[in-house]
Amino acid sequence: MFNPVHITSARATCAQDTFSNNNLPENIKVFEQNILNYHEPDYRQYFTIMQLRRMTRIIKIGLVTAIEALKDAKLEQPQAIVTGTAKGSMTDTEKFLHDIVDFNEGTLNPTAFIQSTYNALNGLIALHHDANGYNSTYVHRGFSLENSLMDAIMLFEENRIENALIGCFEEMTAEHYELKKKMGYWKNESMKNIDLLNSSTEGTIAGEGTFFFTLNKAPENAIAKLSGLRMLYNADEALVKTTFNNFLAEHSLELNEVDAVFLSYNGNIQTRHFEDAISEQLSSNTNQLAFKHLCGEFDTAAGFALWAATKALQHQVLHPSLILKKGTSSSLKNVIIYNQYNGKEHAFYLLERI
Repeated sequence: MFNPVHITSARATCAQDTFSNNNLPENIKVFEQNILNYHEPDYRQYFTIMQLRRMTRIIKIGLVTAIEALKDAKLEQPQAIVTGTAKGSMTDTEKFLHDIVDFNEGTLNPTAFIQSTYNALNGLIALHHDANGYNSTYVHRGFSLENSLMDAIMLFEENRIENALIGCFEEMTAEHYELKKKMGYWKNESMKNIDLLNSSTEGTIAGEGTFFFTLNKAPENAIAKLSGLRMLYNADEALVKTTFNNFLAEHSLELNEVDAVFLSYNGNIQTRHFEDAISEQLSSNTNQLAFKHLCGEFDTAAGFALWAATKALQHQVLHPSLILKKGTSSSLKNVIIYNQYNGKEHAFYLLERI
């Protein structure tokens, strides 16, 4: 248990056009292939041509998303910058490894190596905003975002900061996609993303996304609050179910008091029993929502659900594309996110209306 932290802004860049209006578009983008790539913003509004030439794809996307999150919160210099990523810049990592082979382990241009480090984005955000405070990046696979949030929460609990910028970012390259396909991560058959939730085969579809949030200890100007976060590793269906019930009890919530639950259905028949274990318990009052058919699957896809839940609480509207099963609750006060990644990392979030 921890004291609630207040979300003052939330920004997303992913396969859908969530960046333009900071909300899900009226018409959801449909993908024919099994990779949901970024819908990228117009970087020329933020950087010069010379700056863009020195920036890789994930750096541009991450920096622009962070800039807008801080602008929305009217926060020029965050006291802490904490991010989570499982892979960092895959483009630069692959380029550096290829250069090692191409140049026979000789003298290499260090740029790709420098920008492939996981904390490269954090450093650029700090430089751009002249922020000299706490700065950390977590690389914990499917728990990367959750650990970055917990770090910030502990800083708040210790009264070391009053505000923070929290984020997560991932990209998918063609080469990395093929490697993970050989490991059985993705579906063998091509599938439209909007058909993913009806799938009864193994594997899922790949995605990528960058999400940034500003957190504040005080409730002023908040759009939602994060009241609970619980992580669970390598659990079976029974333990996931028990943990969900205990999580609600810790926060004095009954099942019929949960207005909406985001469930991480990703079309993989091998893992859907985890989401089913939660879904089957929910009351008719609860709106059941899905999100990975819109953004694809990746290590920090929970960031998309956190962004979507924050926007839903802020505007008191559920986008039709999210609804899996409509509940009777017409207002949103308590929203739960349940995310599992590859059947190993499980996380529960509780968000509340301000």
